[in-house]
Amino acid sequence: MEILDPRVRFDEDGTSATFDLDTPLTGLNVGLRLDRSWRSYFVVIDEWKQRLTADGAQVHVLYTGERVGDEGERTRSDLDEWSRLVDCAVVGLGN
Repeated sequence: MEILDPRVRFDEDGTSATFDLDTPLTGLNVGLRLDRSWRSYFVVIDEWKQRLTADGAQVHVLYTGERVGDEGERTRSDLDEWSRLVDCAVVGLGN
């Protein structure tokens, strides 16, 4: 698994590096993960899902729950299953 630094680091010319999978999206399992705290991010997820699907990806959205107690156990289980299902993912505000 490769975790990218989510902070934008602008080059001297004002641009920033982007990430490329170096493969077509067709047939890839792309994960989109978020929690229910950022309600406005639901709109972003819907847009990403629509665009990724149009490019041939299978999109798997995961809404995570609490991090402690019984729901925390369920969240960890869901994350474990989801992470084995996807080839790549956008997590949180990594857009």
